[in-house]
Amino acid sequence: MEDRLERIALLIERYLGQIFGSIRVYKENNEFLIPWGSTVINVEVYKEGEDIFVNVYSPVVLKVKPDKDLMKFLLMENASLKMCSFYIELERGLIDIALGTRIKFDFMNKDVLSYVAINVGNLANEYCKEIIAVFGGMSFKEYIEREKLEKKPFGEEKILHDIFDLEGVKVSLELYRLPEEAYMIVGKILDTGQVFLRAERKKEIQEMFELLENIKKFILEGDVASIKRHLKHFEIEEFFLYNVLAGKGEEKVKKLKEVEREIQFLTEMLMKGEISHEEYRRRISDIERLFGL
Repeated sequence: MEDRLERIALLIERYLGQIFGSIRVYKENNEFLIPWGSTVINVEVYKEGEDIFVNVYSPVVLKVKPDKDLMKFLLMENASLKMCSFYIELERGLIDIALGTRIKFDFMNKDVLSYVAINVGNLANEYCKEIIAVFGGMSFKEYIEREKLEKKPFGEEKILHDIFDLEGVKVSLELYRLPEEAYMIVGKILDTGQVFLRAERKKEIQEMFELLENIKKFILEGDVASIKRHLKHFEIEEFFLYNVLAGKGEEKVKKLKEVEREIQFLTEMLMKGEISHEEYRRRISDIERLFGL
């Protein structure tokens, strides 16, 4: 069976090379990745029982806030899509949306693979623009670019480094100059090196100083609502931010865990359509006020 799986993976690799020509096909084990606009086409060959399947999918939008209208939109589109469907994954209160299908290898040939792969990639690019415009989030390409930033120095020049204490936790806010007249504010927990905030802006330097001072003020006051108003949702790692605000106090850490569980519960309810988006936002605000966050 393993030999058959390997032979089929080699055949799929040859098909993809013929389909995409000069576009590079990246390979990792039995999975292939083809860059495609703002997304990537993934083709995975795997076995399930005695059968071998080819899974074709593309990320559409990542790090989207759960929204009842978004869930309704995806379900309605699934009803009209003939070749593939949307599916989602939930992580830390945000969802990733992908589009794809799987085909039993017995029904696969080069023409079928070409039709499915290219259409999945094209649809993912089209839906990406539409969903981001209405519901926010980021494209796969933007996500990869942000990941690259995290693996190298934050900027060409560190302009300011402000270290302060918050209930026994050392917190750092740093301001970096980026290429093309842009700046980045980075928030870290010094003891662990965890980055809880990363905000990039194309603004005047004085405006960045003011934004940084406001963020520091909000952190010291535990004003989560104001932090969220001034920053985009994907610029904040909420779990790490709550850890900062909890400090080293045992009771506050317990509260943090309760907050995380409650937010996860509400998010799941929203995704199932059991509460409205307005109710979700109201209850999240109530939780933050109740726990002094």
